[in-house]
Amino acid sequence: MNPFLTESWKEADKNIKGLKLLMMLFVANLISINTVFAQGNKDLQLSHGEPVMTIGEISSLQSTVLNKTVPLSIHLPVNYDNSRNTYPVLYMLGSDYRARFAMLASTLDYMGEGQIPEMILIGIDLPEGNRILLPTRADQDTSIPDGYIEFFETELMPHVDGKYRTAPYNALYGGSNSGFFTVYTLLNNPALFNAYFASSPSLMHIPEVLQQKIESGPLKTVTENRFLHIIYSDDEGLTNHVSEFSRGLADHKPAGFTYKVDELKNQGHVPAMDFTLFLLALYPDFNPFNPGENLEPLDKVTEHFDRLSKRYGYEIKTPISVLFNHGFHTILSKDLNAAEAIFQYSIETYPEGKESYLGMGLVRRAQGQLESAKVMIEKALAIDPEYSLAQRWLNRL
Repeated sequence: MNPFLTESWKEADKNIKGLKLLMMLFVANLISINTVFAQGNKDLQLSHGEPVMTIGEISSLQSTVLNKTVPLSIHLPVNYDNSRNTYPVLYMLGSDYRARFAMLASTLDYMGEGQIPEMILIGIDLPEGNRILLPTRADQDTSIPDGYIEFFETELMPHVDGKYRTAPYNALYGGSNSGFFTVYTLLNNPALFNAYFASSPSLMHIPEVLQQKIESGPLKTVTENRFLHIIYSDDEGLTNHVSEFSRGLADHKPAGFTYKVDELKNQGHVPAMDFTLFLLALYPDFNPFNPGENLEPLDKVTEHFDRLSKRYGYEIKTPISVLFNHGFHTILSKDLNAAEAIFQYSIETYPEGKESYLGMGLVRRAQGQLESAKVMIEKALAIDPEYSLAQRWLNRL
């Protein structure tokens, strides 16, 4: 059994029972949010005042391979501008579907607070429709999807790596016809992405070609860990196609390849909860700590993230949210020396992190050093003047 990602899927499965309700509430909240795209340095304004949030910015890339300008949608992690971190990149096909892009961006922000690493989201708009990523109907010609693979490899991904602080870890997400392209890319160029997410993939197209590529294509020779996760619903007519595809993978998959399938019940085409399930499966044991029930020493927490770094092949620092939560509960336990060590580590690891200084301010408050506490909390507010949690604690001093 390949150890990559398989050890802790049971932990992820524990979270799935309540996921349907969670996603329903999430979508309801998302609809109520005024999501705004910014273009260049000009933030679009709503008529009744400031936008509640900015989901991303619109950009483009002139492609020689595709002989056209490709519209892009970019969403950076919340802390991107105030950090020196590098981030894995998730590429989404079909980001011109703005509601879907907003859902992915918001999910990454929400889960990036401790459930998964923070990630950069790059959306590739498909104004011609995602049918363009399929072989042609007339003669099953794959020139266009092949061209998009080349576009990713030679133009888009180098462009993103050159412009943003990226970690050497990339994932590809596609739904429906774009999901077919995700699978097609894996079978043709498995080294291009580390993880492949296919939601309701249209596997009824060129099934014989896909099977031939499974049996003798580049995937057979892959030596590094690669992950494919397919999600679909039982009410959309894909069960037989996915089952046939899965049998071929089971017979021929290499040792470094991990494959997971989830068939959901009555969730329709490209299920709304797919993305959260993808992330839980990709990072099943990202944050196993619950300091409210069991306080672990700092070195045990940091060692866990060191192990994750080795598994995924890039540095995964202990998230600042994890350090803050751990440190706060350590204050509550009255072990102020241990709490001070946690927040000192947080300041050294995240010198630009507002939570680091707020945490140290809370330690100083608990130690009775009120002036020092004020200085630390004011440092947090200097980083983010709208940091309401810090302002509330400052008011209590």
